[in-house]
Parts: sequence; C-alpha cells; structure tokens
Amino acid sequence: MKWTSLNDLREAFLSFFESKGHLRLKSFSLIPINDRSLLLINSGMAPMKKYFTGEEEPPRHRVCTCQKCIRTGDIENVGITSRHGTFFEMLGNFSFGDYFKTEAIEWSWEFLTKTLEIPENLLYPSVYEKDDEAYELWNKKMGVPADHIVRLGKADNFWEHGSGPCGLCSEI
Repeated sequence: MKWTSLNDLREAFLSFFESKGHLRLKSFSLIPINDRSLLLINSGMAPMKKYFTGEEEPPRHRVCTCQKCIRTGDIENVGITSRHGTFFEMLGNFSFGDYFKTEAIEWSWEFLTKTLEIPENLLYPSVYEKDDEAYELWNKKMGVPADHIVRLGKADNFWEHGSGPCGLCSEI
C-alpha cells in the first residue's frame, strides 16, 4: 500500500489491526479520568490502565487507538531531538490477556513490510536489554539479522507512565 499523508498512514494502521480482530477506539480525553497519577494523558496506554489492572472489563480484549498525547516528562528534549514533542498522536494496538509478544511482533512486522512495503533491510527492531525472548522472536522467527536488533536499557525500551502497569517493550 502506498500512503501519501499522515491521515493515510493512521487509517492504514487502524484498519490493519481491525483486520486482526481489534476494536478501534476513539482517542480518550487528554485529561485523565479517575487517574490522579497523571496530569495529562502522555501515552497511548495511559487511558487504558484500568483494563490492564483488571479494574474494568475492556470493550474487547483486542483494541487499537490513535491516542492524542501531551508529554512533559522529558520537555527538556523538545526541540533538541527529532523524536521529542509535547503534543502528538500515538498509534497503538493492545491486548488485554488475549495475545502477547509473538503476535505483536509478527503483526508489527507484517504491517511495516507488507502493508507499508518498507524494505526489511531498512528496519531495526529494539528490545529491552535483558529480553532474550523478544530477541529470539525477532531473530529466529522473523529472520531479522542479529546486527539489525538493538538491545536498549530502561530509558529507551521500558514503558511506565505515572503509577500502574509497566513493562519491557520492543520497538522498530
């Protein structure tokens, strides 16, 4: 699929995950509801902490979103690096006890290489420095060469926002 605008990219992502059984949710409010750990919604997963903790049943066990976010925790980097902004939209696919690393990795690779047609040799997945399981999935199952997989520490490959759920992540 050739995309020509950010709107096309957003729609391609959300449609792809709908095809994998995800319910498309609208962006939640930028003001957290019943969450005193955050002043503003700063990530795609933040409004869904209640689903991760089991406080509420999600509308479906697979959801995808394009969440509006305001991030101020690393505001000193805004304007200095090309990857830090204060307002942005975060695309996300989430599983609440339905699937885990294998499917997440397979589907992200499929989306990038098949739907968006990005050549595999241009992609570099990152994994948390001690996450051998994710490393093996990228290397052995997906066939990504070892020199294209980057191990990173807590600052870059571990998500946590306010209090509540947190964990290792893998990014491309």
